[in-house]
Amino acid sequence: MGLRDVKKELEKLDQEELIHHISELYKKHKPVKEYFDFFANPDEDELLEEFKGRIHGGFYPKSGKKLKVYKARKAINDFKKLAYSAEKIAALLIYFTQISTLYAHENKLKTEAFYLRIENSFEAAIKHMQQSMILEQFRDECLLIIERCEPMPWNCHSHMTSIFEEFYN
Repeated sequence: MGLRDVKKELEKLDQEELIHHISELYKKHKPVKEYFDFFANPDEDELLEEFKGRIHGGFYPKSGKKLKVYKARKAINDFKKLAYSAEKIAALLIYFTQISTLYAHENKLKTEAFYLRIENSFEAAIKHMQQSMILEQFRDECLLIIERCEPMPWNCHSHMTSIFEEFYN
């Protein structure tokens, strides 16, 4: 069944039935709940802070000590589905890179794959900013991230510097 068929069926329902179905979706599916919560109260700053907390929780989980980067990545994808502002999406992408570099620095990680992930997330953030024409708004944050990468292994600092220079020069 496609969207067109679903729309036809929904058009047959009265308002009370529609409200009932939407309420059921709201109760049963977290993404639907988040969507309608944001729909009812579209405060992107509040939403950004909530999703920053999710990213932080992926790197620094309260229960257990195991890193859960997939939760942080999922937070980014979920946020993109809700947010309207390119600046807020960029802020969250940069925050992910900031937290990942902080985590790597504090835990003295040795795996090349983790540093490649940092570089890739940094590049994705910068590409998003370039496409949205907001590079200059995040210049200082990008430079701080690069500075934090100075002592990191696997030539992370030089790779991050190259990525920065590619987009900012």
